[in-house]
Amino acid sequence: MTRDETRRNASTDKLERTLAERGEAYARVTVVRREPPVSANVGDRAVVTRDGNIEGWIGGMSCAQSIVADEATAAVDDGEPRLLGIAPDPNGVDRPGLSAFPMTCHSEGVLELFVEPVTPAPDLLVVGGSPVARSLARLAAELDVDVTLVDADGEGEGDLPAETNVETTTDPADLVACVGPEPLVVVASMGECDARGVTAGVRADAAYVGLVASDARSSEVIERAARVLETDADTVRSAVTNPAGVDVAAHTPAEIAASILAEIVDVRGGHETAAATTVGGPSAGGDEADEATDPVCGMTVDPADAAASVDHDGETYHFCCGGCAESFRTDPAAYLADDESTVAP
Repeated sequence: MTRDETRRNASTDKLERTLAERGEAYARVTVVRREPPVSANVGDRAVVTRDGNIEGWIGGMSCAQSIVADEATAAVDDGEPRLLGIAPDPNGVDRPGLSAFPMTCHSEGVLELFVEPVTPAPDLLVVGGSPVARSLARLAAELDVDVTLVDADGEGEGDLPAETNVETTTDPADLVACVGPEPLVVVASMGECDARGVTAGVRADAAYVGLVASDARSSEVIERAARVLETDADTVRSAVTNPAGVDVAAHTPAEIAASILAEIVDVRGGHETAAATTVGGPSAGGDEADEATDPVCGMTVDPADAAASVDHDGETYHFCCGGCAESFRTDPAAYLADDESTVAP
């Protein structure tokens, strides 16, 4: 490799580091075969940004660069690598696994290029210190995501993986600053700061905003977030998945977290969000009389081990956390209107 080639590749290396630090996806293009006359050499590289800008060296032919820009941006979008052949006679290089294109420039040379999409690990912002939120942060450590848990109570890392970033701020602007572009956001604060979490998710243009809440509380959260965002509630509602998670009989915090994680995997794979989780229903083979449902978030609660309980209108309601209990005390009717069956036995 010549000194000029080494310098050019060092320049693309620097750009790749910069894009990775920003959390921006891009494509790496490498010349893997050439036939003269072409100005590129085997091993020459370029970086193609998501908007199609080419930085680096793969030859000076404008027709080749146009093809590379189009194919590289498509690779970034679908996550699939490509092997390209550009020749005066595409049939001469066409073979299985290679996409052949005509060389429309005056050059008679041939280029074969490997296009590799590079997608930095997305940020997963989990808003809340609830059992569901902490379970999700633990399970997500097994995936290629950078996890930030927002715990306003400041309980710290505790049982979280060492690589989990813990924040205590709940200001939406600060939360947006904690993550890169198109993050994944799950709001499971159980009434503590749900509207702030949803606001942050919408402001960050999140690829997914999941909310763990009952229908009644979800409507309240969306209305509050819409006021902060100065937009209509329908716009916010269309960006939020509630209840978060795939449709399984999830009851415990770990089960709910697993269902949410499954939905996140599905979203990252480019699919539509799955059906909402069935939260708080009777577990298979379980004893319904030994369980209650938190009327605020819908989580199944063991009355003997409930974080809080509230007596209202001759009935006792059990809650997974103090935030849900306080929300219920403030406005019980908002949470009983949906489902009177949430009354504890």
